[in-house]
Amino acid sequence: MYFPHTYSLTRFRFWAVVLGLSAGITSPALAATLATSNILYLNSTRGSGTGVLGNYRSAIANSLDDYGDGTIFDVDFVQTHAAGDLAFWLNSQSVSYYDQIWFDTTIFQTALLDSTDLTALNTWAANEQPEFILDSTFFFRNRTTPKISNSAAALTVNQALALRDAGGGIFIGTDNDNFSQTANQVLTNFGFDELFRGISAPLTANASFTDNLLLAPETVGTDLFVNHLQELTTSSVPMGVHELNENGDNRTIQIYEHLRSVDSDDEEIGTIGASFKTRFVQPVPEQNSILGILMLGAIGVASIARFRKE
Repeated sequence: MYFPHTYSLTRFRFWAVVLGLSAGITSPALAATLATSNILYLNSTRGSGTGVLGNYRSAIANSLDDYGDGTIFDVDFVQTHAAGDLAFWLNSQSVSYYDQIWFDTTIFQTALLDSTDLTALNTWAANEQPEFILDSTFFFRNRTTPKISNSAAALTVNQALALRDAGGGIFIGTDNDNFSQTANQVLTNFGFDELFRGISAPLTANASFTDNLLLAPETVGTDLFVNHLQELTTSSVPMGVHELNENGDNRTIQIYEHLRSVDSDDEEIGTIGASFKTRFVQPVPEQNSILGILMLGAIGVASIARFRKE
């Protein structure tokens, strides 16, 4: 587990919710503290041009599965994503079971999703229309190490928390034009007006987050730019307004830029975007507020006792 300081938040989750509910407090924020975010993580990073990086993607999934006290995320990791796998996993659970689907897809000129996959994806999306995080730096999120770096883990966790707090959705991590066909299948399915496009010159370490959406609650170290961006040749994320089709409930969404990179030709490239700009924070009561919840809980329990006597 990479972030032991998160225990100070999770330590009180159970009693905060139980006592809050006994007092008649049923806010979504309290209820959400008990919910585990179930993630389906499909890895198709493999083959020509990817070296052996695809063999080490489980370290990324583990950084989510092990986060905090191990109950924040429950990750089903598929090491070798093939056609039909998305449908198999989605159809194996209730339609509302997974609240996040992660596509880790850097595969040479291959579109993996078949008709059964897209049908299952659209059934899942119709249940609760997804938000999106698009990331064209993801190929370098982990290299050839069995344990992901702290800075990379922090960014990955922050992305998953942001997507969870926005109500869930789809994460797509990919690379340049030669490797983004499966990523673009997902975007095309929902009617995005633009796709992952281009092959940049090698990125430099001169990058910047344009806001703080992905910089909390875990601290993203500056070594991220050197170790996980520099020398990557990648695509630009399709920022801006998109008029989605019926699979996206005919919504109008905007992909906001959250990370801007600069390549060796001094060209700026938007490399991480999301369909939301503001963090939907789900607060957990601080330790000094537990006493108040205890008092309210006592009142609630007393009320229940009186009701039963009557």
